[in-house]
Amino acid sequence: MDDGFGNLSLFSRRVLITIGLIALVAILLYFAAQLIDVLLLVFAGILVAVSIDGVSRLVARYLPLARAWTLSLAFLLILFLSVGLGFVIGPPLKEQLPLLIQQLPEALQELAATVMGLPGIEAALKEVDEPGQLINPLLEQFTAFFASTFGAIASFFLILLIGFYLVLSPSMYLGNMLLLFPPARRGRWLDVFINQGRALRLWLLSRLISMLFVGVSISIGLYFLDVPMAGALGLIAGLLTFIPYLGPILGMIPTVLIAFLTSPELALYAIVLYLVVETLESNVVMPIAAKGVVRLPPAYTVIVQLAGAAVAGLAGVILATPLAVVAVVAIQMLYIEDVLGDDVDVLGK
Repeated sequence: MDDGFGNLSLFSRRVLITIGLIALVAILLYFAAQLIDVLLLVFAGILVAVSIDGVSRLVARYLPLARAWTLSLAFLLILFLSVGLGFVIGPPLKEQLPLLIQQLPEALQELAATVMGLPGIEAALKEVDEPGQLINPLLEQFTAFFASTFGAIASFFLILLIGFYLVLSPSMYLGNMLLLFPPARRGRWLDVFINQGRALRLWLLSRLISMLFVGVSISIGLYFLDVPMAGALGLIAGLLTFIPYLGPILGMIPTVLIAFLTSPELALYAIVLYLVVETLESNVVMPIAAKGVVRLPPAYTVIVQLAGAAVAGLAGVILATPLAVVAVVAIQMLYIEDVLGDDVDVLGK
């Protein structure tokens, strides 16, 4: 009986330990869910730090200077480009963006009225007392999306602040992170963090190239098509290209709506323009301009974006892909290589 009691006690202890671990994981997940906005803000700051570090490394490639000098030159270069870009595109965008936000609801109403006038639509909606019951929620969601997009600028300076602090003393923060792991594993985790940073730099490079090409091409194309507010629409298209695959679709919506106010034919031309620009970006520009950049498979990317939207809304969609890049590198190195013992081409390596 003593042996049985001892075995029962051992089993009970294991059960209690398992329950305790599950409870601990549940508590951590709960607090992570409560702090999801803060965690995403911190990760956005990490992306800023990685971007600045990438510019610093680019400067160091051509100027053999100490890191403090290359980092200072990187700051000055980014500041100079930002101010110059602001002087060039700032005045027209200052006039166009408020007008664009004002006309988008009108354009959506116009499109909805046209759709309602198509044969068979009225019969399909005969059970709805007021068509506005369908249109108004759609209109509110659409305008709320763009309002939140532009409202996100309020967090911009905080993200910059986090990024600047991280890039000024990366070894300090990285060293503190490594203290969380057993001494025997710290070297391996350091390799993981280094490869994650490299993969993020390459991914950001691919997004920068895509954003510049799409934004400039769309602006020029819309200008020659005589679509109103071509500069503002091109800016939106370029910024939303940061979100792979879903971003270009979202960027096309306001352009099509504004063009539809002029004529349905112009809206069709705008759609063709987007298809041509996106095809050139995917099949010509990226393969030539950015060999070896990090690009996740389309299906994986869309899945993680939908998951990000379910967890954190718009911020989750924006940051889902770079988070997936970080996760893929960790899985490849810590699980596929270390646990399974298989060789794998680590993302961005």
